[in-house]
Amino acid sequence: MHPFVHLGPITLPSYGLCTMVGTVFALVAVFQLRKKGSPISADNLSDSLIWAILLGFLGAKLLYFIVDPPTALPKNWTEWKDLIFAGLVFYGGLIGGLAGLFIVSRKTKINFFTYTDLYAPCFCLAHAGGRMGCLMAGCCYGIEHTGFCSVVLNGVSRLATQPMEAAFLVLLSGVLTLIFLKKPNRGTVTGWYMTLYAVWRFVIEFFRADERGAVGFLSTSQFISLFILAVGIWLLVRAPKANNDFIAA
Repeated sequence: MHPFVHLGPITLPSYGLCTMVGTVFALVAVFQLRKKGSPISADNLSDSLIWAILLGFLGAKLLYFIVDPPTALPKNWTEWKDLIFAGLVFYGGLIGGLAGLFIVSRKTKINFFTYTDLYAPCFCLAHAGGRMGCLMAGCCYGIEHTGFCSVVLNGVSRLATQPMEAAFLVLLSGVLTLIFLKKPNRGTVTGWYMTLYAVWRFVIEFFRADERGAVGFLSTSQFISLFILAVGIWLLVRAPKANNDFIAA
């Protein structure tokens, strides 16, 4: 576990650094993929990135506070900084990011799923970087396990759930890119992303051992995954019948 990276006199949080690297790959991918036939202009794409990143961060932070609320208000700037930058929940970020894309889709009069279909393959890369950041920070760890696909965190051998998910997300990015390049009806790429990731997340949660909130006998993420899966399946069923006018702006 290496929560901080030291570059001479500069100390950077490993989680933030890994997420930034993943985000850079995602940004390069989304601008390149846009050139493969997306009607979204470079200006509209830049606008949507600002909204998606801003509301995505707010959503991730808000859900983190709901799952693990702070016990006391920060007393100084250092505690405020730690509170702001430490602790994010992926599904909160996803919901917030989608809200940002919806706002931009209404402003630009471009179909909402035109945006989400373009973003889905690329977003997986940013998410993969974040998962490697979790490994470095020592969070989102798996159950105790030795042998194949294990990693030692704080002296305990555990299932390497973080790099496992990062690898899955890179693979998912490739699959979604291939689907996108076939130019399916709007919502198809988004539907596959939501369906495949929801199934993966629901299953991998059984092998995690960190504190992450619960809704009944399910973890918070498993509970949300059920809704994500339902929407994903609905999109896959509905998109082929939409004649590319699906949820027009």
